[in-house]
Amino acid sequence: MGVFLLLHLYVVEVYYNRLLFFSLESFYIFHSLCAIGVCGLLLLPIGGNMYIGYRFIVLTFLQMLACLAFLLPPLLSQPKVGEWEILSFMFAFFVALFWEVYFAILLLRREEK
Repeated sequence: MGVFLLLHLYVVEVYYNRLLFFSLESFYIFHSLCAIGVCGLLLLPIGGNMYIGYRFIVLTFLQMLACLAFLLPPLLSQPKVGEWEILSFMFAFFVALFWEVYFAILLLRREEK
C-alpha cells in the first residue's frame, strides 16, 4: 500500500499540483487497517473454514459502513467536496479491496485442496 500511496501523492500533488482537503495518508492508513482487519478475521476458523466467502461479503459490507463513518463527519462540515477527494478515497478503497479479494481467493483455493 505504501507504493500506491507514494504514487498517488506524486500524481495528485506533484503532477497535477492539487492540494486536497483530506490527507491521502489518512485514507491509506484507514484502508490499510481495514484490510488487515478483514484478512485477520478471514483467517479465524469461525463456523469452520467453509464460510470464507460469506464472511468476506459481511466484512466488506461492514468495511463500507466504516467508510461512511470515516467520511461522513468531514463531508458534513465541508460545504462542497471536490472530485479529487472522492476519487482519491475510492482509489485507496479499491487498492485495499484488491488485496482483500486476492487474500480471500488464496484462502478459498487452500480450502479446495
